[in-house]
Amino acid sequence: MNRRTVKYAASVFLLLLSTLLIASPQSEQKKQLDALRDRMQQVEKTLRLKQRTQTQEEKQLRQIDKRLNASSKKLHVLNKKLAVTRKNINGLHVEQKVLKKGINKQKSLLGKQMKSAYLMGQQQRVKMLLNQEEPDRMSRVMQYYDYFNQARLKSVKQLESDIAVLLLVEEKLAGKQHELTSFVSAKRLENETLAKAKKQRKAALSQLNRQIKTSSQELAELKENEKRLTNLLASIQQAVNNIPVPTQASKPFRVLKGKMNWPTKGRILKRFGSARKSGRYDGVVISANEGAAIRSISNGRVVYADWLRGYGLLMIIDHGANYMSLYAFNEGLYKEAGDWVRRDETIGTVGVSGGQNKAGLYFSIRKNGKPVNPVHWCKTVRKGRVG
Repeated sequence: MNRRTVKYAASVFLLLLSTLLIASPQSEQKKQLDALRDRMQQVEKTLRLKQRTQTQEEKQLRQIDKRLNASSKKLHVLNKKLAVTRKNINGLHVEQKVLKKGINKQKSLLGKQMKSAYLMGQQQRVKMLLNQEEPDRMSRVMQYYDYFNQARLKSVKQLESDIAVLLLVEEKLAGKQHELTSFVSAKRLENETLAKAKKQRKAALSQLNRQIKTSSQELAELKENEKRLTNLLASIQQAVNNIPVPTQASKPFRVLKGKMNWPTKGRILKRFGSARKSGRYDGVVISANEGAAIRSISNGRVVYADWLRGYGLLMIIDHGANYMSLYAFNEGLYKEAGDWVRRDETIGTVGVSGGQNKAGLYFSIRKNGKPVNPVHWCKTVRKGRVG
């Protein structure tokens, strides 16, 4: 085997090795993601079986909340598309303006050139050809004539090119305008769907509240909801124990204590540890505008994104090292189990799902499944307001 063959074989080996090294972590992450989603499907299936005792009104409320979630997600996607389309249209308008300006300039220049050519006429050139007294001068003028003609041809070609580009830009602009009209129309229809579902939810909630006639019934319902959430968290913790959050290019969750942004802007309506009928609040409730953005407090992986009795549309994010954050009562959830989220990334919108009467966000942080005060982990609360 000669030196060239050995060198080639070594190169191929190194290439295969590097490919395996790159592909291996990605393959492992995919296996972990598939395993996580399979386990979470089992958790959700078990949860649904346990919730079969729901009344017809509760089932209706769940269905309506999920329809609202679907509409909210569609609107989120449409808003993104609208923003991109409007940006493209603005860019095309700028390009159109520049091209028109250039075309007008070319037309003006070409007009001046044509006027000069007309004034000079072809007679001057014939006279110079017949005039043998000043050959040097004749040579210079002939060169000038050639230069003048070349410049005029160049202007004509540039003008033709700019006009062709302008036509393409205007064609693209017309297409984008049509696209924008379609998106606006789709958004209007989705808003109507959303408004209709909200009316249905109001009626369903009214029926549900009529069912809970006594304080003891309400207390029992609250305790059952809390127990359900505790069991869900325990199931999730067990499901993700063997699927740890891979190290990200960011600081560990515990290091960010006291520095994290609040998930939404608003006023703290219920403080951590404050009294409630079923005991104490294990998180905070932030009063906020319906439809306001909810953002993840840190990098992590979504381990639950579904409807839970008493909490409505709920999202749970695993931040690694047994830390989790919870976001409930949402109108829309923009992420699914297995999705990675970045710090301050929008993950949903504030709502009144789960039977709430007033728009707000239930927000909780758990360490080893136990609640900790979010006030100690997020930035300073100023006059009861956050975010």
